[in-house]
Amino acid sequence: MSKTLTVEANKVKAGKSIEVKRKETKFFISQADFLLMSSALNHAMERDGNDKGEGYFIRSLYFDTIENKAFEEKMAGIEKRKKFRLRLYDIDSAKVKLEIKNKINDCILKQSIWISRKDAKEMQEGNYDVLLNYDNDVARKVFAEFKRFCYKPVVIIDYERHAFVHDFNNIRVTFDSRIRANSIDLNMFDRKIFMKPLMAQQLVVLEIKFDRFMPEWLKSVLRMKNTNSAISKYCIGRIDNKLAWI
Repeated sequence: MSKTLTVEANKVKAGKSIEVKRKETKFFISQADFLLMSSALNHAMERDGNDKGEGYFIRSLYFDTIENKAFEEKMAGIEKRKKFRLRLYDIDSAKVKLEIKNKINDCILKQSIWISRKDAKEMQEGNYDVLLNYDNDVARKVFAEFKRFCYKPVVIIDYERHAFVHDFNNIRVTFDSRIRANSIDLNMFDRKIFMKPLMAQQLVVLEIKFDRFMPEWLKSVLRMKNTNSAISKYCIGRIDNKLAWI
């Protein structure tokens, strides 16, 4: 049997792709502001299903081209760009989220599917052919892009997230703290790898995501006075690890 026929015969139904399209704005805030804002949001919004009150863990393995296409486009402020990553919420998880994060003007479009832990391990070793096993458009897009532009794993980013949601305008507010990175040991399933702290540890990244506009009541609850920033945990991780230009 030919390789093509073998792949077709062994294709895995990855389930329906997850697609989320929203506007997004980000701010640096202090630890004190985080405590005040999260306390206020406890009365105005619901906790995310993953957040039981103490936040939850996120680890992402980012991929970039040998020319650092994603990094360079972000640093240059290119309005239409994309990033690729594998994401875990539990180091022992049997499934890993494969995600494309598209930036189109002021909108964010995330497209993702869940793949097996085994295939995620293959991807971090540079074997992207495992994506051919998935009968899914997201897997096909990632495979085509990775092969065309020679993508490779470049950095792992860890952080703790507190998240709030509201049905109105599909609002989601997140606070990311204890942001850490490693650009040398790229085994995202190793809980013992050293993760270097990024930025001042009292800083928190506030992200506000919504469908059409940010309501005035949310601005009031958050007592917003900060100026939004073009924050990228991915770029901060690469710069801080001094490997951004390799």
